[in-house]
Amino acid sequence: MRSRPLPDLTQGIPSTLDAEMEAQSRQSDPRSLNITEKPGSDGGRGGDIPKYEHVSSVEQKRVRFAQIAYTVLFSTILGTIIWEGRNWETEEDEKRHPEAPSGWALGSFYKRVKARMSETSAYYTEPTFPKLLPDPDPVWARPYTLVLSMEDLLVHSEWSREHGWRMAKRPGVDYFLRYLSSYYELVIWTDSSIAIGQQVYAKLDPYRVVLWPLFKEATKYENGEYIKKRQDISYLNRDPSKVIVLDTKPSHVKTQPENAIILPPWTGQPGDKDLVSYIAFLEYCASMNYKDLREVLKSFEGEHIPTSYARREAAIREKVRKQQPTAQGAKPRKSFFSSLSGGAGGQLIGPDGTELPTYAEASRQGKTYMDMVRERGQKQYEILEKEIRENGEKWLKEMADEEKKQQDEAMKSMKSSFTGFIPFFGSNRDESTNNRGEQGRSS
Repeated sequence: MRSRPLPDLTQGIPSTLDAEMEAQSRQSDPRSLNITEKPGSDGGRGGDIPKYEHVSSVEQKRVRFAQIAYTVLFSTILGTIIWEGRNWETEEDEKRHPEAPSGWALGSFYKRVKARMSETSAYYTEPTFPKLLPDPDPVWARPYTLVLSMEDLLVHSEWSREHGWRMAKRPGVDYFLRYLSSYYELVIWTDSSIAIGQQVYAKLDPYRVVLWPLFKEATKYENGEYIKKRQDISYLNRDPSKVIVLDTKPSHVKTQPENAIILPPWTGQPGDKDLVSYIAFLEYCASMNYKDLREVLKSFEGEHIPTSYARREAAIREKVRKQQPTAQGAKPRKSFFSSLSGGAGGQLIGPDGTELPTYAEASRQGKTYMDMVRERGQKQYEILEKEIRENGEKWLKEMADEEKKQQDEAMKSMKSSFTGFIPFFGSNRDESTNNRGEQGRSS
């Protein structure tokens, strides 16, 4: 074999073209100089390498798997459509969907698919129960219902790198809830799930002044946003004409805005008084025995309600002052406000059972009917505060014990359902343990 001097690598890597050309010239067909061709059985002249030989075996497996997956997916979709479009199985189903009758016409088939798909979607987007509140109890029922949003109306949460998540109660929120609890059936609604919202609600209202807390499970998902079903008042199982909603977002009340009062969101200012300023107006709405509260809200449309109501009440007070009798013992003139309290001699009964001054006596002092109502409301609030001071700790302890009892029962039930599937952890284990104990005692 002929030896050749090693190449001088200091001058760069030498080309191998000469060696390849020489090797090709030793083939059966010396005229073939295409070194990219694979020699074939035709005397060394081969065609281009087939495309599949350029693809690795792993890539070929991936392609085959993708084809199988697409086939299964298409078959599943097609099977689902055919299954959803089947005829109704019961007469009740067919009566619930008169627009999609049974039959194999293409239009009817499409309508049945659409109806069944809508029902499936409603399971995830509609509230858990068709009636979010139970039927009113005549013993505890209030004539009106006040629905309150939680986020940025009663509490505000914010996050910072220094402190993480922090949450604050709005100034005066305790007074707001406890004072109006004697006038309204209070409902708090939050977009948070029950796992998170329940913890916030427990801190916000530890003594359960609010009757009904509602969470994310009681909302409707629409156009990428959770909409509280209080907007569709029929879901609350209450008369829409007796419901007022306080919220911070118009989009939450877009279904029935005539029931809503929109407040600016509270962003954590410590001196805020906007929420408390609505107490006088809400007390007025609950005390005047209106048949439809929506008409009252409409009369304040476009106005800042606390300011407008204070101005109207001041005008009424001035009118009552002018109607005061000019001499001691003179018969007071009957007015619109006296008729609200049952005539010139009408009275209000205080929460402690005592009679408040009659309207005639109050009018001599320049007081209006709402002044008398407010005095009664203040007494009711003072009684509630006294009860909380005296029994609050006992109430909290009783609620904590009851909650722990429920948790223990739920855990016990979960364990029993789990161990029931495994004989070793169930009754067999208990019997074997007892047998071993009896053998030990006998020995």
